[in-house]
Amino acid sequence: MIDWDSFWINIYAGSIYFILGILVSIWLIPRLTVRQIKRKNIIHFRTKITFVISELCEFLNNMPQEFKVNQESTTFLVRNKKFPDLFDFVALLSPNILKPVAPEQLKVNILGAITKYSGEKRHDFVFQELERLKSLKNSLENVLTNHSLNIDDKPITTISSLCLKIQFMDNEFRFNAESEELTGEKEGISGAGHIDKIYDMIIELLRLLEKEDGIIRQ
Repeated sequence: MIDWDSFWINIYAGSIYFILGILVSIWLIPRLTVRQIKRKNIIHFRTKITFVISELCEFLNNMPQEFKVNQESTTFLVRNKKFPDLFDFVALLSPNILKPVAPEQLKVNILGAITKYSGEKRHDFVFQELERLKSLKNSLENVLTNHSLNIDDKPITTISSLCLKIQFMDNEFRFNAESEELTGEKEGISGAGHIDKIYDMIIELLRLLEKEDGIIRQ
Protein backbone atom coordinates (compact mmCIF):
# COMPACT_ATOMS: atom_id res chain seq x y z
CA MET A 1 0.00 0.00 0.00
CA ILE A 2 1.36 3.43 -0.93
CA ASP A 3 2.07 5.82 1.92
CA TRP A 4 0.63 8.91 0.31
CA ASP A 5 1.66 11.20 3.19
CA SER A 6 5.33 10.27 2.81
CA PHE A 7 5.02 10.48 -0.96
CA TRP A 8 3.73 14.05 -0.91
CA ILE A 9 6.23 15.08 1.78
CA ASN A 10 9.06 13.86 -0.46
CA ILE A 11 7.57 15.71 -3.43
CA TYR A 12 7.31 18.97 -1.47
CA ALA A 13 10.80 18.61 -0.01
CA GLY A 14 12.25 17.85 -3.42
CA SER A 15 10.50 20.85 -4.93
CA ILE A 16 11.89 23.14 -2.25
CA TYR A 17 15.45 21.92 -2.81
CA PHE A 18 14.95 22.19 -6.58
CA ILE A 19 13.82 25.82 -6.29
CA LEU A 20 16.65 26.64 -3.89
CA GLY A 21 19.11 25.06 -6.34
CA ILE A 22 17.82 27.26 -9.15
CA LEU A 23 18.12 30.40 -6.98
CA VAL A 24 21.69 29.49 -6.01
CA SER A 25 22.72 28.83 -9.61
CA ILE A 26 21.08 32.07 -10.86
CA TRP A 27 22.17 34.46 -8.11
CA LEU A 28 24.90 33.14 -5.84
CA ILE A 29 27.18 31.24 -8.22
CA PRO A 30 27.53 34.13 -10.75
CA ARG A 31 28.27 36.58 -7.93
CA LEU A 32 30.99 34.32 -6.52
CA THR A 33 32.40 33.73 -10.01
CA VAL A 34 32.60 37.45 -10.81
CA ARG A 35 34.20 38.15 -7.42
CA GLN A 36 36.81 35.47 -8.04
CA ILE A 37 37.55 36.80 -11.53
CA LYS A 38 38.02 40.31 -10.12
CA ARG A 39 40.44 39.01 -7.50
CA LYS A 40 42.49 37.22 -10.14
CA ASN A 41 42.44 40.25 -12.45
CA ILE A 42 43.44 42.85 -9.88
CA ILE A 43 47.17 42.21 -10.39
CA HIS A 44 46.76 42.46 -14.16
CA PHE A 45 44.60 45.57 -13.69
CA ARG A 46 47.21 47.34 -11.56
CA THR A 47 49.97 46.35 -13.96
CA LYS A 48 48.16 48.12 -16.80
CA ILE A 49 47.41 51.17 -14.67
CA THR A 50 51.00 51.49 -13.47
CA PHE A 51 52.26 51.06 -17.04
CA VAL A 52 50.11 53.95 -18.26
CA ILE A 53 51.18 56.15 -15.33
CA SER A 54 54.86 55.42 -15.95
CA GLU A 55 54.52 56.19 -19.67
CA LEU A 56 52.74 59.48 -19.01
CA CYS A 57 55.31 60.52 -16.40
CA GLU A 58 58.19 59.59 -18.71
CA PHE A 59 56.70 61.77 -21.42
CA LEU A 60 56.12 64.72 -19.09
CA ASN A 61 59.54 64.44 -17.47
CA ASN A 62 61.12 64.95 -20.89
CA MET A 63 58.98 67.88 -21.98
CA PRO A 64 60.82 70.80 -23.65
CA GLN A 65 62.58 73.07 -21.18
CA GLU A 66 60.39 75.95 -22.35
CA PHE A 67 57.29 74.12 -21.07
CA LYS A 68 58.46 73.37 -17.53
CA VAL A 69 56.61 75.15 -14.72
CA ASN A 70 58.61 74.22 -11.60
CA GLN A 71 61.48 72.15 -10.23
CA GLU A 72 59.31 70.13 -7.86
CA SER A 73 58.38 66.46 -8.12
CA THR A 74 55.72 64.00 -6.99
CA THR A 75 55.80 60.20 -6.79
CA PHE A 76 53.23 57.58 -7.77
CA LEU A 77 53.09 54.37 -5.74
CA VAL A 78 51.10 51.13 -6.02
CA ARG A 79 50.00 48.77 -3.24
CA ASN A 80 52.22 45.69 -2.91
CA LYS A 81 50.33 42.53 -3.94
CA LYS A 82 51.82 40.41 -1.12
CA PHE A 83 52.04 43.02 1.61
CA PRO A 84 49.00 45.35 1.37
CA ASP A 85 50.44 47.77 3.92
CA LEU A 86 53.46 48.45 1.69
CA PHE A 87 53.64 50.41 -1.55
CA ASP A 88 55.97 49.99 -4.51
CA PHE A 89 57.43 52.77 -6.64
CA VAL A 90 55.71 53.40 -9.98
CA ALA A 91 57.02 56.67 -11.38
CA LEU A 92 58.44 60.07 -10.53
CA LEU A 93 56.79 63.12 -12.06
CA SER A 94 59.05 66.16 -12.44
CA PRO A 95 58.03 68.91 -12.93
CA ASN A 96 54.99 68.44 -10.72
CA ILE A 97 52.27 69.67 -13.06
CA LEU A 98 49.56 68.33 -10.74
CA LYS A 99 50.11 71.17 -8.28
CA PRO A 100 47.46 73.89 -8.11
CA VAL A 101 47.89 76.51 -10.86
CA ALA A 102 50.62 74.40 -12.54
CA PRO A 103 48.37 73.22 -15.43
CA GLU A 104 47.38 76.81 -16.19
CA GLN A 105 51.02 77.91 -16.15
CA LEU A 106 51.93 74.98 -18.39
CA LYS A 107 49.37 76.11 -20.97
CA VAL A 108 50.84 79.63 -20.93
CA ASN A 109 54.36 78.23 -21.36
CA ILE A 110 53.33 76.00 -24.27
CA LEU A 111 51.62 78.81 -26.16
CA GLY A 112 54.52 81.15 -25.39
CA ALA A 113 57.08 78.65 -26.68
CA ILE A 114 55.18 78.10 -29.93
CA THR A 115 54.79 81.82 -30.64
CA LYS A 116 58.43 82.49 -29.73
CA TYR A 117 59.60 80.62 -32.81
CA SER A 118 58.71 81.26 -36.41
CA GLY A 119 59.30 79.74 -39.80
CA GLU A 120 61.41 76.60 -39.98
CA LYS A 121 62.41 76.78 -36.30
CA ARG A 122 58.76 76.58 -35.24
CA HIS A 123 58.19 73.77 -37.73
CA ASP A 124 61.07 71.76 -36.30
CA PHE A 125 59.99 72.48 -32.70
CA VAL A 126 56.42 71.29 -33.33
CA PHE A 127 57.68 68.30 -35.33
CA GLN A 128 59.91 67.13 -32.45
CA GLU A 129 57.04 67.42 -29.98
CA LEU A 130 54.75 65.55 -32.38
CA GLU A 131 57.28 62.71 -32.61
CA ARG A 132 57.30 62.42 -28.81
CA LEU A 133 53.50 62.38 -28.77
CA LYS A 134 53.35 59.68 -31.44
CA SER A 135 55.70 57.52 -29.40
CA LEU A 136 53.43 57.98 -26.37
CA LYS A 137 50.40 57.10 -28.49
CA ASN A 138 52.00 53.87 -29.66
CA SER A 139 52.63 52.82 -26.06
CA LEU A 140 49.11 53.64 -24.92
CA GLU A 141 47.56 51.83 -27.89
CA ASN A 142 49.08 48.61 -26.55
CA VAL A 143 46.84 48.99 -23.52
CA LEU A 144 43.80 49.60 -25.71
CA THR A 145 44.61 46.60 -27.90
CA ASN A 146 44.89 44.24 -24.91
CA HIS A 147 41.94 45.73 -23.04
CA SER A 148 39.32 43.35 -21.67
CA LEU A 149 37.50 44.13 -18.43
CA ASN A 150 40.62 44.84 -16.44
CA ILE A 151 40.40 48.61 -16.58
CA ASP A 152 37.28 50.66 -15.94
CA ASP A 153 35.55 52.30 -18.90
CA LYS A 154 36.40 55.89 -17.90
CA PRO A 155 40.22 55.51 -18.05
CA ILE A 156 39.97 53.49 -21.27
CA THR A 157 37.73 56.14 -22.86
CA THR A 158 40.14 58.89 -21.81
CA ILE A 159 43.16 56.98 -23.17
CA SER A 160 41.33 56.39 -26.44
CA SER A 161 40.40 60.08 -26.72
CA LEU A 162 44.02 61.08 -26.08
CA CYS A 163 45.30 58.74 -28.80
CA LEU A 164 42.74 60.05 -31.27
CA LYS A 165 43.70 63.65 -30.47
CA ILE A 166 47.37 62.89 -31.13
CA GLN A 167 46.47 61.16 -34.39
CA PHE A 168 44.39 64.15 -35.44
CA MET A 169 47.33 66.46 -34.77
CA ASP A 170 49.61 64.17 -36.78
CA ASN A 171 47.20 64.14 -39.73
CA GLU A 172 46.86 67.91 -39.69
CA PHE A 173 50.60 68.47 -39.43
CA ARG A 174 51.37 66.09 -42.31
CA PHE A 175 48.70 67.64 -44.52
CA ASN A 176 50.11 71.10 -43.80
CA ALA A 177 53.66 69.84 -44.43
CA GLU A 178 52.64 68.74 -47.94
CA SER A 179 51.24 72.20 -48.62
CA GLU A 180 54.40 73.85 -47.30
CA GLU A 181 56.51 71.69 -49.61
CA LEU A 182 54.67 73.22 -52.53
CA THR A 183 55.18 76.79 -51.29
CA GLY A 184 58.73 76.20 -50.10
CA GLU A 185 58.00 77.77 -46.71
CA LYS A 186 57.81 75.86 -43.44
CA GLU A 187 55.78 77.43 -40.65
CA GLY A 188 54.62 74.53 -38.45
CA ILE A 189 51.49 76.42 -37.47
CA SER A 190 49.06 73.66 -38.39
CA GLY A 191 48.90 71.12 -35.58
CA ALA A 192 50.65 73.37 -33.08
CA GLY A 193 47.34 74.48 -31.60
CA HIS A 194 46.65 70.95 -30.38
CA ILE A 195 49.68 70.65 -28.11
CA ASP A 196 48.30 72.50 -25.07
CA LYS A 197 44.99 70.61 -25.33
CA ILE A 198 46.81 67.28 -25.48
CA TYR A 199 48.77 68.17 -22.35
CA ASP A 200 45.46 69.02 -20.65
CA MET A 201 44.18 65.53 -21.54
CA ILE A 202 47.36 63.92 -20.17
CA ILE A 203 46.92 65.76 -16.88
CA GLU A 204 43.26 64.74 -16.74
CA LEU A 205 44.23 61.10 -17.33
CA LEU A 206 46.89 61.17 -14.58
CA ARG A 207 44.41 62.61 -12.10
CA LEU A 208 41.93 59.93 -13.07
CA LEU A 209 44.43 57.10 -12.64
CA GLU A 210 45.66 58.26 -9.25
CA LYS A 211 42.12 57.70 -7.96
CA GLU A 212 42.22 54.02 -8.91
CA ASP A 213 42.27 51.45 -6.11
CA GLY A 214 45.79 50.72 -4.88
CA ILE A 215 47.36 53.86 -6.37
CA ILE A 216 48.61 56.73 -4.21
CA ARG A 217 50.67 59.84 -4.89
CA GLN A 218 53.10 61.55 -2.53
